[in-house]
Amino acid sequence: MGAVTRPQRRRDASENRKAILEAARELFADSTDVAMSTIAKRAGVGQATLYRNFPNRGALAAEIVDEHFERIAALAAEHRGEPDAFFVLLRSLIDGIVSMYALAVLARSDAETDSHIRRARQQLRSLLKGPLSDAKAAGLVRRDLAVDDVFLMLAMGRGAMEGLPDAPARSAVAHRVLALLLTGVEAPRAA
Repeated sequence: MGAVTRPQRRRDASENRKAILEAARELFADSTDVAMSTIAKRAGVGQATLYRNFPNRGALAAEIVDEHFERIAALAAEHRGEPDAFFVLLRSLIDGIVSMYALAVLARSDAETDSHIRRARQQLRSLLKGPLSDAKAAGLVRRDLAVDDVFLMLAMGRGAMEGLPDAPARSAVAHRVLALLLTGVEAPRAA
C-alpha cells in the first residue's frame, strides 16, 4: 500500500508546486506587495504547503525568474541558426520584462531574487551572442549592434514602464518602445 500512496503524494506535491508558481506569477504580475497567505489561497493550498516549497517570497520570486530564463533558453534552442532568432528572442524578452516587472522591483530589496536575476543576465548575454551574430550575417541588423546595446534597449523598455498602473499599460508601452528601437537597429538600406 505504501508504494501506491507514495507516488500519489509525489504527484500531488508536484501539482501543488505548479499551482503555487502559477498563482504567484498571476499575483506578482502587478505587485510584489502580495501576502504569502494570498498566494496560498489562490493556489488552493495550505500555508504549510506553500512554506514547505518556498520558505519566503524571495525564494518564490527566484524560482519564477529561473523558470522564465529556462523558457528563453528553450526558445533560443528552438530557433537556433534562424536569421530572425534574434528578433524572436528580443520580443520574448520584452514580454518577460512586462510579466516580471514586479519581480524586478522586488529584486531591488531582496538579495535572493537579485542574485537569480544577475545570473540570468549573465547567461542571457551568452545566449544572445549567436542569434545576434546570425542576424548581422543575414544583414538584418546594424553591424555595430552589440549585446550591451541589447541590454540598453531592454533597460529603455523597462524604464518606459515605470509608474504605469498595470500589465496591459506596460505591455503597450514596452511594445511601442520595441517598435521604435527596432527601427534603430535595422541594417541600413543600400541607396
